[in-house]
This record gives sequence, C-alpha cells and structure tokens, in this order.
Amino acid sequence: MYPSIGTMNLCLVTIALCGVVAFESAVAERSSSFFDELAVKYAPRLRFDMKAGTEFCFPSDAQQYYDQRKSGNTDRVCNMDYNSVMNGVVPSYYHYQVCGYHLHISYWFFYGYQHDCNCCKGQRDAWWESIVVKVRDFDLNERLHEVRFSQKDGWYTRIPGRYEMVVNTTHPVAYVGKTNHGNYHDDGGTGTCCYYEDFRDPHEVDQHMDTWQHLRHINGSEVWMNDSDTAVWNNIQSPPFRSDWDLCSLNSCTGSGLIICGTCGCYKSDTGEGPF
Repeated sequence: MYPSIGTMNLCLVTIALCGVVAFESAVAERSSSFFDELAVKYAPRLRFDMKAGTEFCFPSDAQQYYDQRKSGNTDRVCNMDYNSVMNGVVPSYYHYQVCGYHLHISYWFFYGYQHDCNCCKGQRDAWWESIVVKVRDFDLNERLHEVRFSQKDGWYTRIPGRYEMVVNTTHPVAYVGKTNHGNYHDDGGTGTCCYYEDFRDPHEVDQHMDTWQHLRHINGSEVWMNDSDTAVWNNIQSPPFRSDWDLCSLNSCTGSGLIICGTCGCYKSDTGEGPF
C-alpha cells in the first residue's frame, strides 16, 4: 500500500525541518573565532584616490575620535598619514550575522572629516561607510558571492565576476571616493557631486588599505560602540544604532535604475532591489 500524497508531503516537510534544525545546531556549535576568521578571510582591500593624504583624508580610529570629542576637542580630525593605513595601524570594523544558510559580514570604515564635493556641498566632521559581503553556504560549501557597496546616499550590489578580487580571490576590492569616501566596485569619476562621479583614481600611486590587517569586532568592547549619542559624530548615528545594522533585512540597492545625477544605486546593481 502506497502512502497518500498528504503523508508524503508531511514526510518531506519533516525531513526539511530536520535539516534546518541540524544546520542551526551546527551553527550554534561554531565558536566566535570561526566567524572572526571568516571576517578576516573576506575583508576588502580599499583603494584610495591618488590625492588622498595630500588634502583628503584616510580612515581614522573611531575610539580615538570619540575620546577627543568627548574631551571637548573640536579640532578637525583628518588622517593624512598613509603609513597608518598601509601598515595596519588604523582599524576597520566589522560585525556579522547568520542569515539562513549564508553569512553576512559588514565592514565599516570611519573618516574623521570629509571635504566638499564642490565649492559648497558635503563638508562635515565624522563619516561612516560600509561594505557588506555574503558568504554563501558558509558551513557546507563556503564561497564569497554578493558584495554590497555603500555610498553617502545609497548602495548597490555586485555578483562574482563583476567586481575585483585580490589575494587568493577572497578579498573584494573597493575604490574609495576622494571627497565623500563612498565605496565603489570600479575606479573613475569626473569630480562632480553626481552619484557615481566622485573621483576615485589610484593611478600609479596605488595607495590601498588591506583591512584584514587590523579588524575590530563591533561587539561592545569599545566605549563608542555602546553610546547612542549622535552629537559625537556630528549628528549621524554610529553603526550599531543605524537601521542597516540588521544584516538579514538588507536590500540590494536603492535609488533609480536609470543613470541620473541623484541617487541611482540600482543602475549598477546586478541583483535588482530585492533582498540582499
């Protein structure tokens, strides 16, 4: 006697649920060091415009900036020292989240100051930018896949073969805008304030930051990570208090799917505007 269709469906559901439970159990047994190692393995290389370090800033240490502002120091904080980013003195920051069978890792970079994108727009103290990577099937068939590049007013996502990689094909490359410090998958720009036009031309200078040299987990271990005060950051929120902190709720792009001067992240997104 053959089982009914209803019984067969129930069996399939049971098998699927057992698989999910087994996977969740395996993930729960993973130590934090396992995820920390993946964060190092897939951390990006930042490539800076050739003018960075002349009058434009490299990333800074967020805790040092926080301490200065809390002590009442209002001086401009602009890191012009390339050695500090090349040699791993300045940290980058990360946090991760298991999203189904995949691992999302967000990398954050802090800038103490950014200049105008033209004569009179964009200048401010304190700025955060991020890159998010998706490591697919991290517990069974680990591989880097989507990379979400973020800029001041938006973000977009690229798939393998549509962004650069370095060092054993595990580290994606991001080109950093000269003035607004947005992260892009390519170089170029014409120097205007339009969405894709911030200069990001490394040329033969080739200044870069291998962020895996100095990563700090955003886990509450530093004072700034627990402080929701936006005044410290010139009235913007630090990563733990932003709406995009939940890495399982991200979408792939924002803005127009046509090339316009305003926000048009979806124009260069490979995955539409659906879930990341």
